[in-house]
Amino acid sequence: MAKKIPVYVDPLSWAKDSLSDTDFQALIASMDLPLDISIRINTLKVDPQTAIAKWSALYGWKAEPVPFCPSGFWIRSYETSPSATIEHRLGYYFIQEAASMLPPELLDFSGIEKPLVLDMAASPGGKTTHLMALTDDTGLVIANDGSRSRIPALQRVLGNWGAASQAITCLPGEAFGSLYPDTFDAVLLDAPCSMQGLRSAESHASRDITINEIESLAARQLRLLESALRAAKPGGQVVYSTCTLAPQEDELVLAALLKRWPNHFRVEDANARLSVPAPALTKISGEKLPDPIQNALRLWPHRLGTAGFFAARLTKLASLRETSGGTWQLPPAGKSYEPILRKDSQSLVSFLKTHFGFDLEEILEKSSLEVVTHKEQYYLIPGRLKELLMNLPFLSAGIPLGKPLKDDMLISHEFVSRFGDRFTNGVLILEDELTPSWTRGEDIRGYKSESFSTGEIYVIRDRHERNLGRGKLLADRLKNMLPTRLF
Repeated sequence: MAKKIPVYVDPLSWAKDSLSDTDFQALIASMDLPLDISIRINTLKVDPQTAIAKWSALYGWKAEPVPFCPSGFWIRSYETSPSATIEHRLGYYFIQEAASMLPPELLDFSGIEKPLVLDMAASPGGKTTHLMALTDDTGLVIANDGSRSRIPALQRVLGNWGAASQAITCLPGEAFGSLYPDTFDAVLLDAPCSMQGLRSAESHASRDITINEIESLAARQLRLLESALRAAKPGGQVVYSTCTLAPQEDELVLAALLKRWPNHFRVEDANARLSVPAPALTKISGEKLPDPIQNALRLWPHRLGTAGFFAARLTKLASLRETSGGTWQLPPAGKSYEPILRKDSQSLVSFLKTHFGFDLEEILEKSSLEVVTHKEQYYLIPGRLKELLMNLPFLSAGIPLGKPLKDDMLISHEFVSRFGDRFTNGVLILEDELTPSWTRGEDIRGYKSESFSTGEIYVIRDRHERNLGRGKLLADRLKNMLPTRLF
């Protein structure tokens, strides 16, 4: 088959071969239209419908739901840009091209208690935050990226999101199938690709590319997808996606996997997730592709108003035998966390209940989290990290809870940002005229209050019930404790 396929680099050439004249002209017209901003709301912190109504009124947004993502919305017009709000900086939503919301939505976590999930190529973390929301921050999501330089961005995004049931690793994606075979309930592989999506987005800008680069990427994509399939449990799910429309990196990767591992996986029909059909290609240059491939999704930009995208959901039917694909060794273990002493745990639970009316024990039980210490700081980390993957060389996990003091605790920004909306005590409400200064990171000079004690740290909200982080009430001001990275 490969010898009969034209050597096209530009996806428009593939489109012209694959679409009717009417569809092709509609595609050409759509390429000149700018992509509207789209956001995905953090369901760990707020209800999407309530939040979008509140923000639309507050910021003059005209919002429209993304049909395949219940927490996703296009912002068709606005008075205040979604990138300029305090909610964006505090992780209440993630700005993300709508097509990129599709891959996590293809996974089905119903009936899986505390799922074990691998995001194989995770940075900068948008899809990982989506996985955290879909699993309700329970179980364990391993957010991996093979590039060490991309790890800090991943850590910032997950910290801002408030994702506790996660751990970050830096391993070659190709290694997981050998190191952790038949392990994960679900694997998401949003593969490195040529980004030929035909409509430029900020995160997926079009660029010149050669046929050699496309073929090199396709070869690596096949290795990564085979590793993902090997790492999934029998009966587990694998989602493969790219932000390119080059068939060499999409349908032909699936075809090669089907040829190599027949009867080991099933390509599920994913079209029911969309409001209009978007089947993958069934023929390339007149050559018929294997029937199961038509169950995958090819998002042409003119069909749903998104950038071009490809996604397929696979169900693993049987274990894959070991191959001579290379020997992988784990690097040295990453961070070492120490269990918290029982008396310290009791003091911590009591402190949060007394000062903030927050029941930490309820959260620990619901999400199977543990309180541990590392470098004189408390962390909430997923219990399954220790239970299932003792030798996982993770770089970071969970979220910081706070630093112990002599008779107190300095509660962390990340913990307040995630759970502060649930606090019933220790909440200071800012007047409307003070909120703009606060959201710029400024202290409120001359602030006085007879209802609150100086020297104490409070959760700050405003009249719109927005969680604005921590503040410390001093004799002459309300000290702003929002991290400088937010400004």
